[in-house]
Amino acid sequence: MAVITESDIKTAIKNKQFMKAYYFYGKDTASVETFTNALVSRMVDKENSAYNFHAFDGKNFDAEAFSDACEALPFFAERVCCTVCDLNAETLNADMLKELSDTVSDLPDSTTVIFYYTSVDVTDGKKYPTAKNKKLMDAVGKTGGVCNFALKTPAVLSKEIMAKVSAANCGISREAAVFLAEQCLCDMMMINNEIDKLTAYANGNEITIDMVRELSPKQIDTTAFDLVKAIARMDTRTAMRLFNDLTAEKIEPIPILYAVSGNMLDLYRAGAAMSGRRSAADVKEDFGYSKNLAFRVDNAFRDVQRISMPHLRNCIKILADADEAMKSSKADPRILLEETILKMLYFKN
Repeated sequence: MAVITESDIKTAIKNKQFMKAYYFYGKDTASVETFTNALVSRMVDKENSAYNFHAFDGKNFDAEAFSDACEALPFFAERVCCTVCDLNAETLNADMLKELSDTVSDLPDSTTVIFYYTSVDVTDGKKYPTAKNKKLMDAVGKTGGVCNFALKTPAVLSKEIMAKVSAANCGISREAAVFLAEQCLCDMMMINNEIDKLTAYANGNEITIDMVRELSPKQIDTTAFDLVKAIARMDTRTAMRLFNDLTAEKIEPIPILYAVSGNMLDLYRAGAAMSGRRSAADVKEDFGYSKNLAFRVDNAFRDVQRISMPHLRNCIKILADADEAMKSSKADPRILLEETILKMLYFKN
């Protein structure tokens, strides 16, 4: 299978050197869509798009029409381009999948096919694509390239954010750009929406961290991280304010509990690693943190140094007890969660 990168695709677009087939998937759906549109725009002239561009919906896929479109000759152009959005190969029977794979593996030199995924997870929540999706991917790889658009790190995204903000005639510091990426959990689609809102608000001025904090929607994971820090510092006022912020967003207690537990575990792992002279890189590898969430480990290493390990251990036990109580008790989960936070705040060593 021919694995390609975003850089390879940019080079192909710039030089108009296109493969016969592409397969774009991954969690960064904004980039999947952006690169698909960029390829199509570069390959197909608007004047002749009715003849040379064919878009197929994977959820109502017509294999025969797709095959005919792939075999068609370009009309006053160099290429025919066919896109297929969100075709889950697991929905195809064996004969249909073989026919599709054969078509993709034997495309005319004047045809390019792009399979792209914005709302279908070809991995079904696992690490690797499912069996049938892998077969289609391999078929694409015989004559083309496969790109997994994974979510980027805040540091990488900060450069893109700064460039987009600059193009909108506003400014933003690298620190604020990183903070925005973290607030949006490195989701480029969400980031783009926030950039539009922030640049409109800034109106040609600098976008500050305070603006991002005020205007960006509160994400459960990022707010939970601040809540955990407040608990660890025994800052009751801030902790209860953040708890009320989360409940005001009408987020259910159990997701809040899980988010708090996850962030508390980040701190505990960082503290245990430091006491054992292990690095942040060791923690990321040992516990399988994805690149877009690796910043959580870095933040935990930064914040854990002045936090008591006995306090963290006690908090984890309290959270585990709360999880059991929420699943087995008839008590109001919100009350249980509030009691849990208060118990963690009033720990005595």
